[in-house]
Amino acid sequence: MANDASGAPLEMREVFGNTLVELGRRYPQMVVLDADLNTSSKALYFKQAFPARFIQVGIAEQNLFGVAAGLALTGFVPFPSTFASFASRRALDQIAISICYPGLNVKIPGSYVGIPTSHAGASHNCIEDIAVMRALPNLRVADPGDNADLAAVMRAAMETEGPVYFRVTRATLPDLFGADHVFQWGKGHLVRPGRDVTLYGTGMMTGFCLQAAELLAAEGIGAEVVHLGSIKPLDAELVAESAARTGCAVTAENATIVGGLGSAVAEALAERCPVPLRRIGVRDRWVSSGGIAELLAHHQMRPEDIAEAARQAIRQKRGS
Repeated sequence: MANDASGAPLEMREVFGNTLVELGRRYPQMVVLDADLNTSSKALYFKQAFPARFIQVGIAEQNLFGVAAGLALTGFVPFPSTFASFASRRALDQIAISICYPGLNVKIPGSYVGIPTSHAGASHNCIEDIAVMRALPNLRVADPGDNADLAAVMRAAMETEGPVYFRVTRATLPDLFGADHVFQWGKGHLVRPGRDVTLYGTGMMTGFCLQAAELLAAEGIGAEVVHLGSIKPLDAELVAESAARTGCAVTAENATIVGGLGSAVAEALAERCPVPLRRIGVRDRWVSSGGIAELLAHHQMRPEDIAEAARQAIRQKRGS
């Protein structure tokens, strides 16, 4: 269920927990592993529904992924659940060598990503996971833009052989897609047409891109918004087609711009359609503790910051 009884969107981690249960009913070979964070991640819902298929390894993240690899080798489809910071830092070697190198059928949810982790500080505000995970061969990477997108990503993960990493934002996001939304690896979505600049968003930042497009529309600027939930593989064809229409672009991600979505889009554009490009996201710095609104303002990641980056890109396109 992506919405509560009143129709308002649920927090994304609630949808994660609910979708785990939905998939558990459909796939008896599915198991969920936890590193003592199931109440925070909402993997608790799977534990309550299928206690015999829930494995608690404790605060031992390297072991979490080692056990997941072993289970995958025996025919199970494991979901080793932990915070993104622990997956991309503490257990990276196990994910790389035990899971990605042999291409095992393991689905890795990274919870508490980016800025919305807020007061947890640099140890938990994970900004580097997109860059780290997209560099691992055999690993698919996704950052869903709303609850329907998350549920669709998780269904696609179960239907896809091989390792998958997907992000779960600790936030309540506005709806972008309907309940019948289908996620496809390597396919983006044009969510708003435009003529003057393309705003490429992923995860929670696609909603910000739509808000930025409204700000720009008030000035007579037509901003095209493209959602890139599938970061790896990237829809390079759509990226290039949109840039060719508008002539300049902005990327926006709830992560570092060093090696993240902005880098992926820049790579695609450099090979297919070079245009002026601005990148919105965390610069080469750590994220301190603070309120979400405060942190978004500090790192210049708000809709108004995206709109200003679009103006800069347009000016560069026009040579002014």
